Amino acid sequence: MTKILLISMSIIVQLGAQNLTEILESLHSSNKAQMIQEKAKVQRLQSQDLNYYDAPSLFGSYAHVDTATENGAEYAIGISQSIVNPLGTTSKKRAVTNAVNAINQEAKHELHILTLNAISHYYRSCVSKEMHETSSSLYEEQLKRYKQIQKAYELGEISKKDLLFNKLDLVKLKKNISAFKRMYLNDFSNLQSMLDSIELTTLSCTDVQKPSSHVALNPIEEHGEIRVLEYKKNESASLYKLSSASMQEIGYELVYEKERDVSRYTVGLSIPLGGFTSQKESVAAQHLGMLQSYTYEQEAKKSEIEKYTESSLAKLFVMNEELDVFKNEILPVNKELVVLSQSALDAGEGNVMEYLDATRSYALNLLEMLKIKKDYYKELFELYKVADLDYGEAK
Repeated sequence: MTKILLISMSIIVQLGAQNLTEILESLHSSNKAQMIQEKAKVQRLQSQDLNYYDAPSLFGSYAHVDTATENGAEYAIGISQSIVNPLGTTSKKRAVTNAVNAINQEAKHELHILTLNAISHYYRSCVSKEMHETSSSLYEEQLKRYKQIQKAYELGEISKKDLLFNKLDLVKLKKNISAFKRMYLNDFSNLQSMLDSIELTTLSCTDVQKPSSHVALNPIEEHGEIRVLEYKKNESASLYKLSSASMQEIGYELVYEKERDVSRYTVGLSIPLGGFTSQKESVAAQHLGMLQSYTYEQEAKKSEIEKYTESSLAKLFVMNEELDVFKNEILPVNKELVVLSQSALDAGEGNVMEYLDATRSYALNLLEMLKIKKDYYKELFELYKVADLDYGEAK
């Protein structure tokens, strides 16, 4: 009856637990995610300023002539407007397009990093939870064995020194329970702090992917930050071309004049002569400087990403090897030793100290494996962020 009750309670807890999909859905509607999107929207509108043009201006004049020989009215009306040199329109459009693309890519990358941070906190919380639950289970088992040791001590089968050594191990394991609980609460709190539209109760953790020895990398040119810098380079190149043009805009004027009995129509065209002023040269130099700056920044970023990726992959490979050794070699041997020691003890052929040594070794190695597992996930998601990888690209 007790086992049935425990199973039923476990099912209820799992049904009420939040999985990663629910958490990410909440994250994408969070205030922080909305802030990133709204900021990008404003920046896109600001970048369109370059495409704006002056509206036509309407002007007019009126005069009345009253002399001894003439009496009448004179007036004029017209419109004028400055328009972009058609040859520079293409450069402006390219500059705006690249500016918008850079803004969109920056927002996309920022949201991607936000998502990866949430996934990282979820994984770390799940491993911390596993460490706490495992240590609690091991403590309960070891407490039972310690009571056996107390009986053995009372019967004179072991020394007080052996009793105290095992008591110390038990206290250390109890301390680990508190430490792992604190670790879990800290990771859980970090995850909750990212979410403002959902109150976390407990985590499902059934969707955590197993560690892998392979991570699929994307071409460096597809990296979000590299693409942003490429767009900014193209924007600066277009602005430089525009500012270097000898004629950036022209003006026209249409006027109708009426001087008593004479009607006059005038069409005017204005072309700036200051095509190479010092101010224009300064603006062009600024855009050229930004183009060169983005080029250097892009190359430096590529080098930084490639070096970090190489180092991180090496660390992940080593940690995955360690996990495989624990999972496939150390823990199976530990578990077999525990079973054999228990059988020998039950048959009266072994002693309680051998059994306790075997169980202690199993507990320590299991917890050590979980610590490496947590370090693996931390390193993995840092790599995901630096290399701009999507979640799930580890094979």
